[in-house]
Amino acid sequence: MHARKTMIKGSPEQTEQARQVIESHVIPKAKELRGFRGGYWLIDREAGETMSFTFFDTKKDLEASEDAAAQLRSSGVAQIQGASVAGVHNYEVGLSTGEKVHDRASHARVLTFEGDANDVDRAITAIEENVVPALKQVPGFLGGFWLVDRDSAKGIGVTLFDSGASITASRERAAGLRAQTAERIGGKVGEFREYEVLARAATPAGAAAG
Repeated sequence: MHARKTMIKGSPEQTEQARQVIESHVIPKAKELRGFRGGYWLIDREAGETMSFTFFDTKKDLEASEDAAAQLRSSGVAQIQGASVAGVHNYEVGLSTGEKVHDRASHARVLTFEGDANDVDRAITAIEENVVPALKQVPGFLGGFWLVDRDSAKGIGVTLFDSGASITASRERAAGLRAQTAERIGGKVGEFREYEVLARAATPAGAAAG
């Protein structure tokens, strides 16, 4: 499984307009892309920043969708006053806790991490064996996914929660896990950022797992 992360800069006043464009225009078109397996659109309302993650069966499917995705980004952004594309990056899904798109997830915590380019698999194993079991004990945690760029040895971890109250209550525990993650992977872990789930496209029934 592979994923594309897209960053859109906009205005806090355009949040609902962005939601409408995503749900009525972007998601229906994305579902037509070969190998598309769902996605999330996250929003920082204060900053007006949207971060999306869209999943594809294979790297070939992800790469084949580049032109269509670029056109879709362009047409979507054109419908949101003051919005612009701030960045696009492709990743491998190194780890996920089962279903990648949870229908009850309302908030997400995102962090960046980096390590040794020759030790990406060890880092993912460390997260799977040590971080994920601890997260499963946190009230309100629904699941998560960890994306990696093997060439740069950089990645992104996204953990999903069932409410704003749950993600707020988990901050102290998350800080401890952040320190543990850095130790386990032998690399650097960035600061957390928290987002609201603005929209989602469910993983199709029967889609390949991984």
